[in-house]
Amino acid sequence: MMGTPLHRRDFVRITAASGAVAAGVVAAAPAARAAGVDEPEAVSVAKGATFLHGVASGDPLPDGVVIWTRVTPNPDCRPGSRRGPASLVFWEVALDRDFRHPVRTGRTRTGPDRDHTVQVDVRGLRPGTTYHFRFRTAHDSSPVGRTRTAPAARQDIGGLRFGIATCTNYANGHFAGYRHLARRGDLDAVIHLGDYTYEFATKPGNIRAMEPPVVCRTLADYRARHGRYRTDPDLQAMHAAAPIIATWDDHDVCSGWWSGGADEHDPASDGSWADRLAAAKQAYFEWLPVRRAVPGSTQRRLSFGTLADLTMLDLRSFRSRQVAATDTAGLDDRARTLTGREQMGWLKDGLARGTAGWNLIVSSVMAAPWWLPSGRPEAPVTVNSDQWDGYRAEQSELFTHLRRQDKRNTVFLSGDLHSSWAGEVPAPGGGAPVASQFVMTSVTSTPFGTLYPGGVGAQIVAAIRALNPHLQWGEAESNGCGVLDVTAARVQMDWYKIADRTRPDSAVTHLKSFAVDGATKRMVPATTPV
Repeated sequence: MMGTPLHRRDFVRITAASGAVAAGVVAAAPAARAAGVDEPEAVSVAKGATFLHGVASGDPLPDGVVIWTRVTPNPDCRPGSRRGPASLVFWEVALDRDFRHPVRTGRTRTGPDRDHTVQVDVRGLRPGTTYHFRFRTAHDSSPVGRTRTAPAARQDIGGLRFGIATCTNYANGHFAGYRHLARRGDLDAVIHLGDYTYEFATKPGNIRAMEPPVVCRTLADYRARHGRYRTDPDLQAMHAAAPIIATWDDHDVCSGWWSGGADEHDPASDGSWADRLAAAKQAYFEWLPVRRAVPGSTQRRLSFGTLADLTMLDLRSFRSRQVAATDTAGLDDRARTLTGREQMGWLKDGLARGTAGWNLIVSSVMAAPWWLPSGRPEAPVTVNSDQWDGYRAEQSELFTHLRRQDKRNTVFLSGDLHSSWAGEVPAPGGGAPVASQFVMTSVTSTPFGTLYPGGVGAQIVAAIRALNPHLQWGEAESNGCGVLDVTAARVQMDWYKIADRTRPDSAVTHLKSFAVDGATKRMVPATTPV
């Protein structure tokens, strides 16, 4: 929502009252981290402060960006509580971090009807420009966030650099990957590939406790879950450092989610699926700075000059129910859809009309074929029917379209698999690859290779690569994050490895790099990270 324009005198009036408190809010999380205190206790250091959940920005356009925060009017106004009065919130955007010369200001109201969250779609900004932003109430001030607008539509730019993250299970570890992205200082934005939150209950052996401790089913549950995530200091730092561009995957609602239900939703015990889905989506849009180009969906497209178009797919809201991997007729059924027919038409039309140097497509689940060893002698090869391989008619339709339109400059970015992969997308029926595929491992969710003892995970990766010669590399034993660097000459993905997700101060080191060559559109190893 757009805020009411804010006069400079309003900021003068509230600055004196809020300045001292603001300093305490900003300093609280680092002080707690230095003392080795976990996140819930760290936030309690600043108990009573208004902006406990930090700030964020997202979906940069050439002339605008969405800025976000949450107000806590009093300590009883916990996320999902529906408690507390409405609040008047002032916002400010400036070129300088000290806000001596604000370029856009305004005010808006929030309250329990939107869980006290604030979103402002700020327009009238300059293309390709770094800005700073903050929020104020009459008695408090938020931390300062950094954001950046996209370059102008026809602007030729030298490069883009995105952080890449996915599969962030709060209970399963600490967000060292977010800390790495926050500290770089060189990112135009962070692309989140899905599973920003997990709906799971707290379980024995968890590293950190979920809030609520039960499986999320209601609006109050999903709001409280987002609120718990936003107490994490590394997550707050990442959001304050760069705008986010996010889509959802199944755990943002429920495991195995499809348009009419989910694998782990039982109406008899979990209630109405429509109510649960609506609750999860409402909380998601309240807590993340995501524009809704399509109502109730994360489907949208952002452009970055002449260099790249970034297409964000929603592969949960419109999909047909998954079938068993042994159901060959179901896998090939032309009536089944992953994208929904309207989104598929929009995707194909955008690819056909696009003139950017690169087409980056965020597909929360892997697009390239991924044949798997089944372990059954009678049928030694199988597929993961939750990804594009489970919707083979639509998969073939898209890949055929890429070949006919000669869109070999297409790069799919995916998560979901808790493992890392680099490779190409083979054309239906053979021939030159039609696109490239990068898969990012999880920030905290357990890598599948670590589920097997004594190096068996590495052997499984080797077996998968043997069945998929279009994949040049795979690794399934590390948590991590990534950096995607885009130039006219190539698109390079750098994978970073988190040494120990159970430690908030874990080291994060370079693991591997691959690039798509701009001239040949083929995947090649890269020796050094950007």
